Amino acid sequence: MTIEKEVSSVAENQVCYVHMRGEMLDDRVATLLMCICVDWLATMSSMMLVSAGFVWCCSRIAMACFCRFCVSENNPLMAMPIANPSQTIDLDKHEDGNVQKKKKRKVGEGCDSNANDSNDGDSGKQKPCRPKSWVWDHFTRDTLGTRAKCNWCTKSYAADSHKNGTTNLNNHLLHQCKNIPKSVLDPTQTTLSLQEGGKATSNNTLVGIHFDVELCRQALARMIIVDELSFSFVENEGFRYFMSVTQPRLPLPGRISIARDCLSLYMSEKHKFRDLFTKTNQSVCLTTDTWTSVQNINYMVLTAHFIDQDWKLRKRILNFCPITSHKGEIIGKKIEKCLEGWMIDKVFTITIDNAASNDVAISYLKNRMEDWNSHPLKGEHLHVKCCAHILNLVVNDGLKLKKMHSSISKIRSAVRYVRQSPGRLDRFRTCIKEVRIQDKSTV
Repeated sequence: MTIEKEVSSVAENQVCYVHMRGEMLDDRVATLLMCICVDWLATMSSMMLVSAGFVWCCSRIAMACFCRFCVSENNPLMAMPIANPSQTIDLDKHEDGNVQKKKKRKVGEGCDSNANDSNDGDSGKQKPCRPKSWVWDHFTRDTLGTRAKCNWCTKSYAADSHKNGTTNLNNHLLHQCKNIPKSVLDPTQTTLSLQEGGKATSNNTLVGIHFDVELCRQALARMIIVDELSFSFVENEGFRYFMSVTQPRLPLPGRISIARDCLSLYMSEKHKFRDLFTKTNQSVCLTTDTWTSVQNINYMVLTAHFIDQDWKLRKRILNFCPITSHKGEIIGKKIEKCLEGWMIDKVFTITIDNAASNDVAISYLKNRMEDWNSHPLKGEHLHVKCCAHILNLVVNDGLKLKKMHSSISKIRSAVRYVRQSPGRLDRFRTCIKEVRIQDKSTV
């Protein structure tokens, strides 16, 4: 009975402490004693030789021994990190923590296996909530939370979070409410639009689009480039008023911001075509020309012509840059630098006019391409002379002849006489209508 009293005193406290390091008993011995103790208690209880309270207390001691074995550092299967080796564990609290941990793992996304036992109850991540619907920007719940009132027309709808959804609120804003501005409707709603393929292709595609600030900025930068508009165009009063009517949600950029957008668009397109030239091992034909502006600045343009994977002829301007002079060696070095920037090493032909400096540029490029070993004919037939330039030279030389036919001089004199004043040009057009001459244009 002495043992029963001692065990009952432990049962009254209902707390059992187990040393974390397991220095009192070996792990395997503790497990074996626990199994023997449980079997013995079950037999004695069935024979009614001990009381039910004694059996309950002994089972608590056996469970404590088993928990000591589970949390032992020497057990590789159930090893758990220990913050303080001298720390003891309350079994009742430990069991409650395990229950909370299991519950949170059912609803959480996952649990960090390396977390400490003291934080197991908080280690489970909560399931992410669904994003808030856009309709709540235009509805207000009542105090009970069962109905919502429209902020534009004060119409009320059922809005219990457990019974009702937001479909009725969405339909009201999109189709029934007459006071809501069209500019604040659902931003995620797409609209079918027929997108033009551009001048290069006649294919038009029907796509679903929605309001996106980034796409609008890219389209604005493309318009500035394609239509050759100045950067200050976006600051004009007429354009800003037009955009305030068509799309008031778009914050319009200034001339400095649109210049950055144009540069960003250029860099993205440059990377695309650079990948096209490098990955597909594309051969290109080049055309180039130089001229001097009215500000006495020398410019050079370099254009690439190639056939894409769809067997369509493409033309892209690779470089438009100032040069120091029209000397052949300078032109050749500038073309070489541009080709290296675009990673183009397979040049089939270079079309250029018949200036003497261009012959020097072609000779320089031939020597460089021999080092690249990329031309299929070892640089032969690389230079293609411009046919339009040759035809222009022939015509100009023919007009300079002294033995020119008299009809050419008479036509020149007639055109000069008509274009000297607007009155003569009007009388000339009247004469054309009177004699009923079909004309396509007036000289």
